[in-house]
Amino acid sequence: MIRLKKVLAPTDFSEGSKRALRYAVSFAQEYKASLTVLHVIDVIYYDYGWMYGGVPMPDRIVCEHDDKVKACLEEFVPQGYRDRVDISLELIHGQPFREIIRYAREKEMDLVVLATQGRMGLSHLFLGSVAEKVVRGAPCPVLTVHMGGRDLVEIDEEETEREANSSDHAEGDGGES
Repeated sequence: MIRLKKVLAPTDFSEGSKRALRYAVSFAQEYKASLTVLHVIDVIYYDYGWMYGGVPMPDRIVCEHDDKVKACLEEFVPQGYRDRVDISLELIHGQPFREIIRYAREKEMDLVVLATQGRMGLSHLFLGSVAEKVVRGAPCPVLTVHMGGRDLVEIDEEETEREANSSDHAEGDGGES
């Protein structure tokens, strides 16, 4: 018998992560488990100042950036999912694969559900794969969800329509004064 009490869904806000989130919600709902949606802000941007012209970023800038990412995390999880499953949102700093593994270990997660980006060739050789590193190092089973192929999770058409409408409103609000 499978026992799931805690599911972790790391996200980079990509379409693949949205698809993986559907799987994570489905598992959490089926097994009455809690779900944590985690985003890791990659410290390489802060350590080397890539986001701030090559100089270390002031703490104020880091805090403002974190607030924006927290807002993105809130928007990433549709209300319909929150109505069905106990979901918590987490934002941490570090190297994504290391922090996902550490979080899963420290919080005693039962399952990690994450997207694969499908990098190949030189980009995979030099950058590696967060998903691959998590699979190798996680203290629990990991389900990787690829963007291609068939989908095993039933898609709630009403939910999809609400998601599309909410993203349309978000895009429309951004450019108007």
